[in-house]
Amino acid sequence: MWTTPTSTVQAPTSVAEAASVPIPPTPSATTKSDPLSPPKPLTVRPRSQSPLQPSTKDFTFLLQPSNFRKLAWTDISPPFRSTPAAPGTPLPELLRQGHYYRAALLAVSSLVADSDLSQKEVFELLYTRLACLTLINHTPLAAKECLALGDIHSPFYLSEDTGECILPWELRVLAVRLQTLAASDARRGLQGYYDLAAYARRRIRGTGDSDVKIMWEGRLRDLGLRIGNGLVEMGDLEAGRRHFETLIEAVTNAEEKTVLSSWVVMLCLRMGDLKEARVWISTGDNDQEADEASVSESPRSAKRPKSDVLKALLNMAEGDYDTAVTEWRSLLNGPHDVLAKQNLAVCLLYAGHLSETSQLLEELVAENHAFYALTFNLATVYELSTEKARDRKMQLAERVAEGLRRNDAKAVGRRMEWSNVDFKL
Repeated sequence: MWTTPTSTVQAPTSVAEAASVPIPPTPSATTKSDPLSPPKPLTVRPRSQSPLQPSTKDFTFLLQPSNFRKLAWTDISPPFRSTPAAPGTPLPELLRQGHYYRAALLAVSSLVADSDLSQKEVFELLYTRLACLTLINHTPLAAKECLALGDIHSPFYLSEDTGECILPWELRVLAVRLQTLAASDARRGLQGYYDLAAYARRRIRGTGDSDVKIMWEGRLRDLGLRIGNGLVEMGDLEAGRRHFETLIEAVTNAEEKTVLSSWVVMLCLRMGDLKEARVWISTGDNDQEADEASVSESPRSAKRPKSDVLKALLNMAEGDYDTAVTEWRSLLNGPHDVLAKQNLAVCLLYAGHLSETSQLLEELVAENHAFYALTFNLATVYELSTEKARDRKMQLAERVAEGLRRNDAKAVGRRMEWSNVDFKL
């Protein structure tokens, strides 16, 4: 695993940032369904929004206990089961603290226990439940629960007064992905994103408010990224690369161009097209001193990837580990220190330096930089180096849990409950 992965789902406490490039036309462990009954369910009292059953619309079907699957506390690694979260902690505070497992439980208990929830509260709690399940690696479970919404593009979800969709935007975007996973149909997901893009364009054309227009343009750009990601998940890497290249041509922000072009390089590496990856990197080097306002007909000339990181990855892809090791070492103690140390460790592993690999990964854990790729790689090192790998993995889980508890005040939004899978247990 080369780079530090980032979650594609944001914590429900923040609004997803987005952006707007033209979207191209549409291309031609099962768990028992038991109601959740936490010992002390907390309810969310109604606020001054519209009632749950406005006019002829009835949303009580979303509150049925049978819609929600039971979460097994045993899925959480034992050291994380004692991670502090005071009884009665409100939902926003659980989210802020990164207690997504507990937040998922509280969201569903609030849904099934309070029949006086407003329409807005129902959708917010449902989004919180689905997003938290995704963040704790229970995406298949979230996909099944999301089916209760039915067709999110249905006229049923249009306001009787304004004709606009009443579902929150974040819930609609998440539902497209989850329902796609439930149906095992990637093309359905792409079509769902295109439908949302068409809706966003209508909102852009229909508003004279500059702030509202900027918001919808941002959401449109975000959909463009999700479409590219969907193509990659389908296995059509070439189409994904071409899609991201069209986005690079359309955006004007230099930082966005850099990010998108880096993704193109990563796709080239994944496809094995090392020659094309080298061309993109070298073009970025040649343009590094160019005027930011200059425009070229080639999408390559418009981008400036983080070439030092990408060059190191390219050398790893070519099997030149000695050169890659030198490049990763040069990036230590810089802005990409954590990423460089993680990838240096992987590179040293391929080069046969197992002890140094273990030392670097252990240092990251000691510095409280725990993330899934790190724990996975370190667990792999234990499997390769000792017969007591399980004991070492359990000790690793305890150290990660202790680090999170020790830095609880600083670890805003960090996931506080880790599963056994995170440590290959």
